[in-house]
Amino acid sequence: MSQAIISDSSSLIMAARLGRLDLLTNLFQQIHVPQRVRQEIMAKEDAAVHLLLENPTFTVVTTTNHSLLALLDGTLDYGEAEAVALAQEKQWLLLIDEKKGRKIAKNMGLKIIGLLGVLLLNYRRGHILKTEAIDLLAQLKQMGFRLSVTLENDFLLQLQR
Repeated sequence: MSQAIISDSSSLIMAARLGRLDLLTNLFQQIHVPQRVRQEIMAKEDAAVHLLLENPTFTVVTTTNHSLLALLDGTLDYGEAEAVALAQEKQWLLLIDEKKGRKIAKNMGLKIIGLLGVLLLNYRRGHILKTEAIDLLAQLKQMGFRLSVTLENDFLLQLQR
């Protein structure tokens, strides 16, 4: 189990809506939620999403790297900018799914993972079955989780290994 991760909002929101915060807590001892991401989550009218902030594994943090945050503001979404800034500041793994944010984080040399990576790690570590991973992917797609055909096919191939 990894020690800590910084998370953007979309992955947290999707895991909460699935009712499967365990997908994250199975893998990470501490899940740091940037203050801006917390604000985005609290703006959602969704009881399942609000529950994640009551879980003791999730802690709210704020970046001190204001110059990087200012640079990322306007380029990335509000919470995403702070998540990337915090990941850079702390050198922790970043949970992010948005294509633009992932590209910027990679270009900054940050280690990233997406929700499909979380599903794959849960499968590989024996927390979920292959059929469950496929079912969770289908549920995510029904909830509006967007992914390319290439990414989906790669995920399904990874489950076969």
